[in-house]
Amino acid sequence: MCACRQSSSSSDDLTNGMVTHQSAFKPAETSLSVFAWGRYQGVLKQLLALLKYRDQAELGVWLGCQLGQQWQASCPQSALRPLVVPIPLHSERLRQRGYNQAALIAKGFCRVTGLSLAEHGLIRVRATNTMHCLGLNERQANLVGAFRLGKGLSPGQRPILLIDDIYTTGTTAKIAANLLTQAGYSVLGIAIVAQAVLLAPSVGVSRPALLHQILNSRPNP
Repeated sequence: MCACRQSSSSSDDLTNGMVTHQSAFKPAETSLSVFAWGRYQGVLKQLLALLKYRDQAELGVWLGCQLGQQWQASCPQSALRPLVVPIPLHSERLRQRGYNQAALIAKGFCRVTGLSLAEHGLIRVRATNTMHCLGLNERQANLVGAFRLGKGLSPGQRPILLIDDIYTTGTTAKIAANLLTQAGYSVLGIAIVAQAVLLAPSVGVSRPALLHQILNSRPNP
């Protein structure tokens, strides 16, 4: 059974007032465009915490499938079919966690959309500090020289679509995109599971029953 099959009731509840879909790419502060499945609050925030810190790797593929379904529903079928590249983890953090959550999301996304995946198109060559406690300038300094090009990329062919779990200030995505652009690649934008709400307090409500329903409704990969 496909791991991307979703429970309609839990998906409807998750998107009903708790996350806000962006129906198409919307520009961020710079030219990098962002496609978000939902807001980083409530149940979606809890699911991402389980994925990153509670060894719930299968959630990554499931969330990627939901993102892929929203992408298909929102983006024109005639649009260019980009090459999907996840934001990488440093090898040290990868060993600690056991998986790159962005790569798992990208796999689910590509499973639904049929887009090609270059899982190691970018490599993180420098360990960086945890970003959530850093200001914008500190985030930028933290990521200088953090990435290099990996394998599976073909200059001048298809545009690249970056994939990540959370978009906060966009510093990580923009630095990755700048590296690709400087190397001659076209970057379509970034697709993410959740976008942080920076200008207003979080209004998401913790709903344990819904969280339990979602976790129990996911079929095995």
